[in-house]
Amino acid sequence: QNNMRKIINWIKRIFIITLSLLVVLIIGLWISFSFWKKDAISNLPKAQLMNTENGQIEYAVDGASDKYVLMIHGMPGSVHVSKERQFLKQGYTTLGLSRPGYYLTPLSSGKTPKEQAALYKSLIDKLNIDSVYVFGASGGGPSSIQFALDYPERCAGLILFAAVSEKWEPQGELMMSDFGTWLFFQVISLTFDKEMKKEMNWLFTNSFFPIKSIIDGYDNDSFQFANLDNFPFEEIVVPTLLIHGTNDINVPFSFSQQAAKRIPNATLFEMKGKDHYAIMTSYRDTIYQQVFNFLQNLELESN
Repeated sequence: QNNMRKIINWIKRIFIITLSLLVVLIIGLWISFSFWKKDAISNLPKAQLMNTENGQIEYAVDGASDKYVLMIHGMPGSVHVSKERQFLKQGYTTLGLSRPGYYLTPLSSGKTPKEQAALYKSLIDKLNIDSVYVFGASGGGPSSIQFALDYPERCAGLILFAAVSEKWEPQGELMMSDFGTWLFFQVISLTFDKEMKKEMNWLFTNSFFPIKSIIDGYDNDSFQFANLDNFPFEEIVVPTLLIHGTNDINVPFSFSQQAAKRIPNATLFEMKGKDHYAIMTSYRDTIYQQVFNFLQNLELESN
């Protein structure tokens, strides 16, 4: 009995010590998260709100040329990830935005891809921009395609990167807690290399957080994409470049394959062996070389 009591006492001690260490760890992580949260919110890139005939929209213009690239973010996303330095270096101006339900753009400004395309058109009207090149990534695909269909005279060219273009349901759900989301990212980031970790941290900080800023848009996207109508790709008259990784497990490569076959003036660049996040790696130089070759060819043809 004495031996049994000793064993039980040791088990109790080990349990208390383990529990104490766990509590200390959680407190430490919470403190780290609190500092990170304060810093993340205070350092979000600057953006503006515009009132249009279709509702309010959050946007940002970066660059000084009259060659505009309308950046349509994925799911989730925001205006804060739209300032692509590669475009700025090549003499383009980026026009970024937050799609409805994300950050400061209310969901009431447009739920469907058609309504969102009309919102984009209203924005460039207010900014007195004649036409834009459209860069639609991932979940930004449907509204980008719709913009090219509805306003071809305002769309100088369409670039679709790993874009949703058919009925599609996202895998997994968003966590409802900022702390839980942050903690999950810290864990999965252990599998990234140094470069990937830097890029993904930038994406996470500027387009996933705080959860309350993206949940309306994310839920709406989930519904809209699951009920997406078939696009009349044959009616797209603007030159189109599709870029997609053959190993993409997020948005099927077959989406871009099928769209490229049906869009009259389309080119498909297959990223062989690459996944949905290839643009977050050193391979992005190859991706942007394809993009700039496409844009420069369009400019030569228009001169």
